[in-house]
Amino acid sequence: MPQEQYAHRSAMQSSEGPQVYKVGIYGWRKRCLYFFVLLLMILILVNLAMTIWILKVMNFTIGNPLYFQSARNVTVNILNEKTKVLTRLVTGPQAVEAHSQKFEVKTTSGKLLFSADDNEVVVGAERLRVLGAEGTVFPKSIETPNVRADPFKELR
Repeated sequence: MPQEQYAHRSAMQSSEGPQVYKVGIYGWRKRCLYFFVLLLMILILVNLAMTIWILKVMNFTIGNPLYFQSARNVTVNILNEKTKVLTRLVTGPQAVEAHSQKFEVKTTSGKLLFSADDNEVVVGAERLRVLGAEGTVFPKSIETPNVRADPFKELR
């Protein structure tokens, strides 16, 4: 590293030669500065190594599925920017509850099987079977193009 020198001539000392002042950090101050820079570099490397080690040990990876296991229930909340709950999914040992404005069930190809909101419930399957012992009760009229019973059973 080149050392800068500054020649200074004083008006009072015009008979003497120019005085040379060293500009910069020299001696023990320079060694301490290099020591602190080296220490900082070592701390950065140790911090980076510890972060990578923690990611490896905790099995944090990108692109793998996320699995939840619980003895009681699992709750997933979807929040808006004001931390208000927009959608909640609660899975427990007895039931699965969904609290939202609309609920949909689709096939893997994207075809709608079931949809429910405040205004209507839509069943999009090719066939609808009611397996209850009492069947189903409709308080108002219904319309369908086809009504069938199971093979060798009567339609009631």
